[in-house]
Amino acid sequence: MSSSPPYTIRLISSKLLNVYLEDMNYAATLPLDVDLDLWAHEPGPSCKHLKIQSQPHIMVKSAHMMQSKFQQLPAELRLKIYSLSLISTSPIIVRSAQTPGGRPRPAHLKWNREKISATRSKLALGLLRCSTNIAAESARIFYSRNTFHFEGEHEYYPIITWLDKLNHKREWLRYLELDVRRPEVAWQLPDGSRHRMHYYKTRGLASHHPYFTAPVGPYEEGEVDIIDPAIETIISLLAKDEHGDHRKMTLSMNTGFYNIPGIELFEDEGTCFFSLDLPNLVDIWRTKYCLNTKFELEIIWKVETDLGVFHEKRHLIEGVGWHIVDACEGEVTYNPYGIHDDRGEDRVLPTMQVSMKRNAIGDSIMAAGASPWTRSHHNPLDPEWN
Repeated sequence: MSSSPPYTIRLISSKLLNVYLEDMNYAATLPLDVDLDLWAHEPGPSCKHLKIQSQPHIMVKSAHMMQSKFQQLPAELRLKIYSLSLISTSPIIVRSAQTPGGRPRPAHLKWNREKISATRSKLALGLLRCSTNIAAESARIFYSRNTFHFEGEHEYYPIITWLDKLNHKREWLRYLELDVRRPEVAWQLPDGSRHRMHYYKTRGLASHHPYFTAPVGPYEEGEVDIIDPAIETIISLLAKDEHGDHRKMTLSMNTGFYNIPGIELFEDEGTCFFSLDLPNLVDIWRTKYCLNTKFELEIIWKVETDLGVFHEKRHLIEGVGWHIVDACEGEVTYNPYGIHDDRGEDRVLPTMQVSMKRNAIGDSIMAAGASPWTRSHHNPLDPEWN
């Protein structure tokens, strides 16, 4: 028969944690906000009691005393406190942004700072700014037990900056989610050259990636994806390890609604086509940077699509090299006239939420052809074309 633990822990709020240790005659109400390092000590009548003091001279005097007392707690209890205080039940949003009109315009991104703050408001992040020992112990729990999410439309370089600032803490990351917008596009000519199209504000043009094999004969003319080289940098940073310890991480690439790379889900000229170039390169980079290391990087691609369309085209999805790891039914509510239109009633669309992995790819990979919805009867290089 198992006995109850010799302590009780009650999370009062994101700012206060109540702890009682029976066998140590120890009780504490621990402040867990940014002022955690200003704990003060005051003896109680029958136990040791901790509370914040407002007098500056007591704060400075007692900081080391309180943190020393906290570190004398059993390791099991300290880890329990960290877990209650720093593990979120939902992904922590690092950045969230959207572009008016839905088309990628990084210069006009609007950051949703309220949404970012909401995912952190219930966490006692002050633990990460305590003494060296407490900060190190709590940071390991925080980074290894949470999922960090870069949501919405965004540039990839802020992700690089965030990973770079984490320094050695990157090695503690276990779950990272990126919302992956459809890559920017360029117009490809039969000679393989790529050109900007006037109706897209493409920031830069990338030549054919050296990992891709050139076709026999001319290139296919039309819209082709431009793969941002920053994505390779992100994978290389995740794999960087100064200690060489064995570790495993899951990187989720969320492509949004309907965007299954390599598949034409709808026979509609207005549908954006997401080629297999990015998934293929990501898998190549994963193999490259994990080779001869103890780092295992699992990459999961997630998409939500129409339930009926998924069942109809599942064989096509698997036929282009996708292994479906998981698929569960869901639903979305939408207004057929648009989100800002008061006409009609909202409708419920049954959906399938799909998680996929790329099957092993060979040594010779050819770049994807032009988008099947290329409007080649127009000249997109003409400034007057729209």
